[in-house]
Amino acid sequence: MIKSLELDCVEKLLFSDARIDRAELPLGEVAACYEFLREFAAEKVIYGINTGFGPMAQWRVDDRYLTDLQYNIIRSHSTGAGEPLPDLYVRAAMIARLGTLLQARSGIHPEVVDLLVEFINRGICPFIPEHGSVGASGDLVQLAHIALTLIGEGEVHYRGEWRPAAEVLRENGLAPMRIHIREG
Repeated sequence: MIKSLELDCVEKLLFSDARIDRAELPLGEVAACYEFLREFAAEKVIYGINTGFGPMAQWRVDDRYLTDLQYNIIRSHSTGAGEPLPDLYVRAAMIARLGTLLQARSGIHPEVVDLLVEFINRGICPFIPEHGSVGASGDLVQLAHIALTLIGEGEVHYRGEWRPAAEVLRENGLAPMRIHIREG
């Protein structure tokens, strides 16, 4: 359904009570891509997976610190200024990101997809400031704020209130996403 991001699917998710059915998602493909990257990265140097960033890109990061590297990139890019984006825009961003992840070319763990689906289905909207950009793509700050709440940090808009993400996750019986290899 959402893998191809057809406009009617996005419209239903944004403007009706439609929910994403996990059974319809290509999680096997996402898992296979994750396994490929995990095995491939064990033997190779891959930018952003086991290297530093920017001017530190030529340096391999010791395996002991790879998880920290991913958490730190999420935290360091969760910047910005201004008022929170409206929930509609945040939901649209999460749906678009989910569509990208379901293409099974990102190397992320399926756990990311599961939790992102839960956020979308339950109306949990991460705080994303209206201003902020890092890098050429222009979406790193926004995606970092989404990832920050998936790891149980930052704030979310839930049932009309701004609350700590960790609190809302607990209340919904959800665990924060664990970093595996490429989730930052």
